[in-house]
Amino acid sequence: MDKLGYSKIEILVVIVLLGIVAFITINKTSYAFAIDKNEAVDEVKYLIEVQAEDYALANTTLFEETNTTYISVDDLIEAGYLIGNEDGLLTDPTDSSKNFNDKKVKLEYDASNNNVTATVVD
Repeated sequence: MDKLGYSKIEILVVIVLLGIVAFITINKTSYAFAIDKNEAVDEVKYLIEVQAEDYALANTTLFEETNTTYISVDDLIEAGYLIGNEDGLLTDPTDSSKNFNDKKVKLEYDASNNNVTATVVD
């Protein structure tokens, strides 16, 4: 054992240990960059609801007959409150073949507070 350097067994053990540490580290950190698809859809729905509330407050004539009305996402795109792609579609972030344009938004107006609550109807 008076040789200089390491034996093949020692080098193999170190490489295996480094491989295990690298595997664990990569496996744990890869989830940090994953995007939850449900969160992405919820963010788009939240954006639609916020813009629908702004649209309704700017167009209170929608509530002359009733305190509840429905509009479509297409109405918001046409009015400039949402921006679609080049085809005018607001696509689903989880599936680009689907879009939100046919979704309805329920608007409820509270005249005493001059407040509108919007909810995307599935």
